[in-house]
Amino acid sequence: MEAGASTGTRTTRFMMEGVGARVIRGPEWKWGKQDGGEGHVGTVRNFESPEEVVVVWDNGTAANYRCSGAFDLRILDSAPTGVKHDGTMCDTCRQQPIFGIRWKCAECGNYDLCSICYHGDKHHLRHRFFRIATPGSERVLLEPRRKSKKIAIRGIFPGARVVRGVDWQWEDQDGGNGRRGKVNEIQDWSAASPRSAAYVIWDNGAKNLYRVGFEGMADLKVVNDAKGQTVYRDHLPLLGEQGPGRTGPHGLQIGDQVNVDLELEIVQSLQHGHGGWTDGMFECLGTTGTVVGIDEDHDIVVSYPSGNRWTFNPAVLTKVQIPVPVTSSSSDNQTFAVGDLVQICHDIEKIKLLQRGHGEWAEAMAPTLGKIGRVQQIYHDGDLKVEVCSTSWTYNPQAVTKVASSDGSVPGNSSGERLSALLKKLFETHVSGDVNEELVKTAANGDAAKCEECLKRPEADVNGVFAGHTALQAASQNGHLEVIKILLRYKADVEIEDKDGDRAVHHAAFGDEPGVMALLAGAGADLNARNKRRQTALHIAVNKGHAGVVRTLLELGCHPSLQPMRINRFGETAFSHVLCATQSLRHGIPAETILFYEHGPEYRVP
Repeated sequence: MEAGASTGTRTTRFMMEGVGARVIRGPEWKWGKQDGGEGHVGTVRNFESPEEVVVVWDNGTAANYRCSGAFDLRILDSAPTGVKHDGTMCDTCRQQPIFGIRWKCAECGNYDLCSICYHGDKHHLRHRFFRIATPGSERVLLEPRRKSKKIAIRGIFPGARVVRGVDWQWEDQDGGNGRRGKVNEIQDWSAASPRSAAYVIWDNGAKNLYRVGFEGMADLKVVNDAKGQTVYRDHLPLLGEQGPGRTGPHGLQIGDQVNVDLELEIVQSLQHGHGGWTDGMFECLGTTGTVVGIDEDHDIVVSYPSGNRWTFNPAVLTKVQIPVPVTSSSSDNQTFAVGDLVQICHDIEKIKLLQRGHGEWAEAMAPTLGKIGRVQQIYHDGDLKVEVCSTSWTYNPQAVTKVASSDGSVPGNSSGERLSALLKKLFETHVSGDVNEELVKTAANGDAAKCEECLKRPEADVNGVFAGHTALQAASQNGHLEVIKILLRYKADVEIEDKDGDRAVHHAAFGDEPGVMALLAGAGADLNARNKRRQTALHIAVNKGHAGVVRTLLELGCHPSLQPMRINRFGETAFSHVLCATQSLRHGIPAETILFYEHGPEYRVP
């Protein structure tokens, strides 16, 4: 059932700010003690839809909850999300600006409190306050605190005993999986994300700061919780009930579908200062993702089918639009969608007139006349952003004619031969002259026929490198089995390393591609090879939660006992931890319970 438009919009707007918020159970909670009990705290990990949110509780349990129509959760603290009220100051502790929820006295001229001071009983308890969840959101008038109930909150607070959690990526700082430490203090992971981390002293003497809310991450799991502040429970906002009422840059919102359509080297350049580029991001090329967050720098957080989330400069993303009807100059109705092939009008005088008020005409556009391009974006007024002749221009939809839909079908009675010619012409405008560059790009995009075409050219090198990677590495990460078979037939080296020491098997593990792993093993790839971080493909698969790859690797005979893997006190290897964590995410069942129930307390990976 679809939520009403106003509810959906309100929830969508909130989702932009919600990832990382610290929450407690809400008024319609009906999930027993998944959270650990009344007042126990968790972290918003991500939104699976405008109606459903994933929370990782401090006790390690993860599950989906309702945040539209029915409200399972209250927002305890939104400061870790980076929400701030510019131009404000807490009149007690002098925090400036106020992060998280702003509490404004309704009976004094200009008096504000932060959440810590509001729940800490600062200012007059008989005074009523407005709750302002986010800048520009609706003010909610509350009852005086003097008449309201307070509850104690519990979880990862000073004094709590903790072990590594679901997002742990700090090797053996803690002394090994299952080793314990004590929370010394709640701190800021960054200046823009207050109260989003915990400073822990491990039993082995090591000390460090770990994420508890920053970008929705949970590096820690509590085994003996501690008491935090007492709070006015009924004064806390419901998660999803209202939002800030703003959209992200380039018109992107939570829930939007996006593609990365630019060339790899351009993307890598634009990513500087916006989260950077790593090998794991190859999955973003040619794969549609979903916007799940917009950070304080207005960078876009995108989730992919693999479960990975990557942060992007909004300039590299193209929103996937729903097709819109457009009337052409010939009075025929044309419907455009992202990915359609279009031919630019060849009449220069006509197109100059059509471009007025639609991106205008520039002399640099002259080479595009009569050429074939691909629709990258459809603007709200119907204008089209078209990639043509290796660049992008905005066109009046009446200045182009659709020649092929994004699914490859041809409108009208156009023949298959015409489409083939048009596609060939389109490709010719993108030829770089470097066969190795073409080979790596076509391998990354899964174009098996073009890949083989490149390899037949005398100057081609099957192990040639472009942007730091071989064609086999790019195809392995993106799961293009047919391309890999062709590359192996041409004697591609399965053991070539990139600058990080990652081989094709490491890339397959990053990309969650068990089928690729089996193919590489059949070609003689070393499944136990380590990269420069001393990680095997199994380590990567375990760390990323790619259970299918882990199973395949173990079935293929890789070494399950390679360090730094550990067996903890529940008899779990890292593999069993991944499997049960995956199940617990869907069902809210503690990992240890699943292992004991399915395998007994002495469970080991065979």
